[in-house]
Amino acid sequence: MLFNSVEFAIFLPVVAVVYFILQSVSASRKPANIWLITASYFFYMYADIRYGLLLLAVTLVTYFSGYLLRYVVHESRMKKRLLVLTVILLTGTLFFFKYAGLLSKLIAGDDALSILLPVGISFYIFQSLTYVFEIYKGTMTPAGSFISYAAFSSFFPVLLSGPIERAPHLLPQFEEKHSFDYERIRHGLIRMAYGYFLKIVLASRLAIMVDLIYDNYMDATGYQLFIGTCLYSLQIFCDFASYSTIAIGTAEILGFSLTENFRQPFFADSCSDLWRRWHISLNSWFRDYVYIPLGGNRKGKGRKYLNILIVFTLSGMWHGADITFIIWGMLSGLFQIMEEGISGIRSHFPKWLKICITFLLFTFAVCFFRADDIGQAMTVIGKVFTDFRFASILTTSPFSLGLGVFHFMFLVAGLVILLIFDLVNERTGDAAGRIAACSTPVRWTIYFLLVLMILGSTSIGAQEFIYFKF
Repeated sequence: MLFNSVEFAIFLPVVAVVYFILQSVSASRKPANIWLITASYFFYMYADIRYGLLLLAVTLVTYFSGYLLRYVVHESRMKKRLLVLTVILLTGTLFFFKYAGLLSKLIAGDDALSILLPVGISFYIFQSLTYVFEIYKGTMTPAGSFISYAAFSSFFPVLLSGPIERAPHLLPQFEEKHSFDYERIRHGLIRMAYGYFLKIVLASRLAIMVDLIYDNYMDATGYQLFIGTCLYSLQIFCDFASYSTIAIGTAEILGFSLTENFRQPFFADSCSDLWRRWHISLNSWFRDYVYIPLGGNRKGKGRKYLNILIVFTLSGMWHGADITFIIWGMLSGLFQIMEEGISGIRSHFPKWLKICITFLLFTFAVCFFRADDIGQAMTVIGKVFTDFRFASILTTSPFSLGLGVFHFMFLVAGLVILLIFDLVNERTGDAAGRIAACSTPVRWTIYFLLVLMILGSTSIGAQEFIYFKF
């Protein structure tokens, strides 16, 4: 079920009302959690009923693995073997669904093995693994009941595209009472409205321009391809940040606190800073469960650089079964290593220049993320450097890139609002809270403007979120 669908607009109020009623009439959290599990499985199986079976299997494996690690297996070597077995089982499942089709094509030369990638599998497997990891490390005890754990592993706001929540953070919240709270719900609705603004007003329009340029990349000039790739950097940010923002707002309405997944990444003045701001839940997952166990930066610079490359290569593989994603991941890691090597020189650059360089390096790498194959990516990059044609800057009308005058001006206005919102967020950490604290006329003017711009963009149509395919 899409967040930006009529079905979800009906689904969420029903879930919230019943949830609050169950919380108020029962001293136990169990009825409310059973309701959340039911709603989450309905949400997940809305597209394909088979998805629920896989989600249930992952839930059972990780729940019983955590139980065995804490209460049954006590010898350290056996605990490590059980952990390794659990990790292999779950990551092997993920690898199968992501790479079986590609391997079949490479080996057999055709699409003999066509595997449907269950939406969200990368996210809920990684989230469930945090439960096993933390129990193994001794930083948390197993869930008090299977019901609480099943609610955690299937929680619908984060199920399809994150944020990837840590068990110690989210799981205890299913044992807390969440009552109806007007201020909290208002704050959550503002977060949701801004998320819809990012998706419907910005990402959907940017997608039209990017798709037009990339679909005609052989005929486009280097300048047009450069603009198209820069626009894609904005598109993927608006698209993924929109999902995370809607998810956080949805959870807040129900009384749950989720991890912030984006923190103004294009204000970053270095690649390492950008990756601390971008897809925070995934990057921190790789940091804590891969980079640090590999030795982190504790074994010298050479080992540190190797660990960075390993982590970002794995991140590329996590994103998709194509060499383009692996190259994107390796470039993202390589740029951080290169950046550290010239840190003395970079320290003399003004901040605005470092921000621009960081964005351009990100955009260079993201070209591989957007391209259909490595051939297209290399053609786009080659044309940018060899066929820029400065004259095309004057001859390429922004109104000719698929939007027309009305939608293009809407896009420009939306980008200005995005800049203002992110500036406030950068300074205060809570732009939604600042809006909620405004006087009634100002607050309702902002509400009206957001709703008006969203309604003015519905003619573009609902589009699937980019990260659904990961």
